[in-house]
Parts: sequence; structure tokens; C-alpha cells
Amino acid sequence: MKCEVIRHSPELTEIRIPYTSTTTQYNFFLASDIHLDNPKCDRKLFKKHLDEMKERKGKALFFGDVMCLMQGKKDRRGSKGDIRPEHLGGNYFDLVFNETATWLKPWQDDILMMSDGNHETAIINHNEVDPLGNVVRIMRDSGSPVQHMRYQGFIWFTFYQEGNTGAQQRQEKIRRLTLGFHHGTWGGVITKGTLGGGRYASIMPDADVIVNGHNHERTIVAHPCYRINNKGEQRIEQRWHIQTGTYKQEFKGGGGFAIEKIVMPKSLGGIWLKLRPRNSTGVEITCEPAT
Repeated sequence: MKCEVIRHSPELTEIRIPYTSTTTQYNFFLASDIHLDNPKCDRKLFKKHLDEMKERKGKALFFGDVMCLMQGKKDRRGSKGDIRPEHLGGNYFDLVFNETATWLKPWQDDILMMSDGNHETAIINHNEVDPLGNVVRIMRDSGSPVQHMRYQGFIWFTFYQEGNTGAQQRQEKIRRLTLGFHHGTWGGVITKGTLGGGRYASIMPDADVIVNGHNHERTIVAHPCYRINNKGEQRIEQRWHIQTGTYKQEFKGGGGFAIEKIVMPKSLGGIWLKLRPRNSTGVEITCEPAT
């Protein structure tokens, strides 16, 4: 997929995509709560999905907790069984940052954005070190277009037709979708965080798609709403709330923190966001879990 990544502000990144056909599908892989440095991360599954993203000529966006980062010297959450051998050393954070960037290198040209989660912000708050800032710097130094965003923000997917002349003609051919994201704050054992979709929609009214992570749930919920056009005509517009799951499998073995807290097992994997620009109806959205 040919695209250009433009950072307009700390809160907004635009992905500009040229298109010539309204039947072409553009694939985006959405993931969060990867916890790549944790031994419980299913790296094999994550690699499978990243390879599939590359085969589809797609792009990837990560919405927080790319790393776990709980094994620092002063971290009370630390456990001797929860550190990978390659991260054993006095410069623990440097080892994790460099290994993360190295592990992601085969796909770095197709990773467009990584945003902070609570595991990253905890390190900023307690250690004055910016985890994703360091990883993104390493990746960008080796040619990646990846942008580092904070806990909440917006992504514009802007489809345009190349070769058109004249401002009005260009504007008529532009199709834009707005994605709003927040790493997450609301959970819900029974509702699996789906009630948060209405809350996010109320505070992100411009978003066509809302994404959150944090609770390790993976859901796709439609939130249709009424809109009025300039002619006073009512239309029903589809909005989507996506929760992006996790790659941390912490429910095996019959014991451990997650099981002791009676936390329900979580769905492993991310979400495919499939977009098609349409001549008259904007951008068509299809979502499905990565399996």
C-alpha cells in the first residue's frame, strides 16, 4: 500500500492514501497490549499476524502497552519468572528498548504509529524515561515512518485520487475517515468493556471509528447514530467501537496473578480494519478479528 504519514499535531496523525478504484480494499492491522518483552507474550501469534499484514500489503497501528516493562530494579510488580533472558542486565530498560526495535525491524516500514499505554506511562512517571519515544527513535533512525503518539489521539485516513487538477475537483474526490483512540480506562468483567463505546462516542463525536485497549478484551460493536445533512435530510450513520485484545497469555498453568484475581481468559490477537473509498458514500468500513 502506498501512503504518506503526516503529523499535524501531537494529537493528530494523517495517513494519506492515493486510490484509483473504489473496489480496492486497504488493510490496517490494529493491535494493543502486546507486552512484547513479557515471557507470556505469544510472539509466534504476533509474528503470524504481522506477516499476514505484510502479505496483504497492509499497515499496522499499535495502541498502547507495546511493552510490559515491569522488571526494573525498583518496580514492586517485578518477578524473577517474568523476565526474558535477553533482558537480564544492569541496563534493563536499554536492553528492552533495543530488543523491541530489533524484533519489529522486519515490519518497521509498515508500522505507521505506536501510542502509549499505561505500562509506558508508568515508566515515564516513575523513572523519567520515555519507552516508546526511545523505541520509535531507534526505528526511525533505521528508516521506519512510525509516529509516536500519546495515550489519546486521532488518526485521519485520507483517500485521494492522483492526477486531478483544480481545488474543487480534488476536494470532490477526497474521502476521509476519522479514527479516535484512547488506550483505555473502563473495563467490565461481564460487559467486557463494550459499555465504554457509548462513553467514548460522546467525547469523540467526530470519530467514525473508536479504538481502545487496556482491558485485554477484543470486541467489535456497531453504534449507529442519526445525522442531518445540509438539506435537512436525516441519515443513519454507522460508527464502530473496537477493542483490540492482547497478545499476553496469562491464563495457562492454573496459577498466577490473573487467575488468582478471577480474571476471565482474554482473546488473543488484534483486529483487521478494512477500508474502501467510495465515490458517493465516503469510506466503507469492515472489521474482523485476526485469527
